[in-house]
Amino acid sequence: MYSKLIIKIILILNLSFLSSELYSQGVAIGTRIDLTSKLALNSGNGQFAQLFISDYYAAPADGKYLFVFHLHSASWAAEDQVYRSNTNAILFNIHLGGFSSSYQNYFVDQSKFTTIIDTVNSILQANQIIQNPQITELIMTSFSAGYAGVREIFKTATYYNQIDVLNLADGLHSSSYMPSMITQMQDFVRFAEDARDNRKIMLLTHSSITTSGYQSTTQTADYLINEIGTVRIPYSANDEIGTQYSRVDTGYFHIKGYLGNTANDHLNHLYGMHLMLEYAIDLMDTMALNIKTEPLQRKSFILYPNYPNPFNSTTTFSYYLAKSDYVTINTYNSLGQQLRYYFKEWQMAGNHQFSFSAKKLSSGLYFYKIGTTSESQTGRMMLLK
Repeated sequence: MYSKLIIKIILILNLSFLSSELYSQGVAIGTRIDLTSKLALNSGNGQFAQLFISDYYAAPADGKYLFVFHLHSASWAAEDQVYRSNTNAILFNIHLGGFSSSYQNYFVDQSKFTTIIDTVNSILQANQIIQNPQITELIMTSFSAGYAGVREIFKTATYYNQIDVLNLADGLHSSSYMPSMITQMQDFVRFAEDARDNRKIMLLTHSSITTSGYQSTTQTADYLINEIGTVRIPYSANDEIGTQYSRVDTGYFHIKGYLGNTANDHLNHLYGMHLMLEYAIDLMDTMALNIKTEPLQRKSFILYPNYPNPFNSTTTFSYYLAKSDYVTINTYNSLGQQLRYYFKEWQMAGNHQFSFSAKKLSSGLYFYKIGTTSESQTGRMMLLK
């Protein structure tokens, strides 16, 4: 069932997770509390769990804190995503083995998730890290095989509702048999729909690794894209993860597609998770602002934040039409002067994206106004060259 490449990846992962000598790869500084025995994990089989509190962590006076729940990685790698993103959060990391079945078998017991939350809160209280700890925002992050644990956790409505953000780093697979795929993917599709409609935040990165006998991360990403009615657009960029060739930006649902089909290409998605977390935190701030100013309900016209922003040359406008209508797009400079660019087109109901090129413009602040025959909304964008 597993290709030679996947076996190689698993071997690399297991060796790096079990070797304390590789711990120096991390840059995080802070307090580490081992939870392996408290959660009755089998350390002999390479299972472990840890709580991490960074040295810059500022405990909330009211006890309400941001919680990052990570599945599948070496402790130092999980720590780095929080530490390098400068996120003021408590981190929990659990590693249960190299295969997705380990996560499925553990979290199929729906009480395990509650046990972890209760254990974390108890330790934070006992160690006087946070008084009367209460999770107010929960970000779930997962690499590679960890997705199977997420899938089981999602099956409990209370847990699903508690999770605000899902970050998946090159780790979402399913059966290639369509009836099984639909079942395995249904809660991920639901989360993607909620992210599309600004009720959740969902970020995915995927490599170009091909698989045999089951769906690759590219294939499952395409499945989500099709199910929620959005599109993948070509995009060229380079970052710590690698060479990006495509992206999807609809509401708070974002996918970045990368080239690369080696074990190291796969691991780069783990090492670059701090980029995903940084962006998720920015989106959470935007979501909080939207909640304060308007209810999160489907309107006749919804304009989502453009992405990327700031941008270099090209950014994407995303919007939703409840009914077919004429759509106009206008752009303005910082003085409010309308630019030459003008767009008007009859479009069908649904989600739409428009790629805006600013190659002939100089760096600076610009505004855009997108509307239908009955209403319009504006946004700002920062061009950096």
